[in-house]
Amino acid sequence: MNNYKFLKQKTFEKIDKFEKRVNDSTSQGWKVNNFSSDHGSITVLLERER
Repeated sequence: MNNYKFLKQKTFEKIDKFEKRVNDSTSQGWKVNNFSSDHGSITVLLERER
């Protein structure tokens, strides 16, 4: 069974800071499953096995 988590770029968050949050999550065992961009905001779907 897998766990899923969404990371969404905050309103005034710079892309470098958001990339660091994504990279920090991947170092904890999360894998990027999918991502989407809408009106300058990025949402990332993360997945990992229990």
